[in-house]
Amino acid sequence: MQEEIKDYLKQHPEFFEENASFLADIHLPSPHGSGTISLAERQQLAQRDKINALEERFAELVLNAQENDKISGKIHAFSILLQQARNFDTAEQLVSHYLPEEFNITDTYLRIWTPPLDEADQNSLVFEPVPEAIRKWVLEIHNVYCGGIPSIDIDDWFLEPAASIAVFPLRANGQVFGFLALSSDNTERFYVGTGTDFLQKLGDHIGAALSRYLVPASE
Repeated sequence: MQEEIKDYLKQHPEFFEENASFLADIHLPSPHGSGTISLAERQQLAQRDKINALEERFAELVLNAQENDKISGKIHAFSILLQQARNFDTAEQLVSHYLPEEFNITDTYLRIWTPPLDEADQNSLVFEPVPEAIRKWVLEIHNVYCGGIPSIDIDDWFLEPAASIAVFPLRANGQVFGFLALSSDNTERFYVGTGTDFLQKLGDHIGAALSRYLVPASE
């Protein structure tokens, strides 16, 4: 019977115009649980709910866009500082200290296995030997690893236990020469499925800046 009524109304749209007073007398349960309302009122409420949902979605998109602009601005400012660094130590300090402060990151862990151009830089902790298992794991990362603690041993990476981490290989001329790990005490900061566009751009800028102080792969 319901399908027959639906078919009839579809085939006779003039029914609504010819029986406007009848439709006004039809009352239905209110979607907000406040008794019954007319069919017309029910339609108005439905439209109002749709408009409210669209407004909330639009506001969310605006906030996301503003947040993205803010992050883009920070990455731009950070990349300029990296390019202005006059030596490896300054660039490394920007990565290890400025980066976590500006991007609200709990800690960082930077390791490089390509030797520096200046032998004096070899004394930096970032050039400490990296276990083969970790190097292999890093080389298998396509873009960025985001999530919980991986199966490899990272006990000495951060000063405080990490709830979530992001790890990206550092590249120069297509070759991986090290990696940078970021930690957070928030499990939701870096999770599987996190949008990694900003992290990839960050990794590209850092890789390009640090590679200036390293022995080229061809040598």
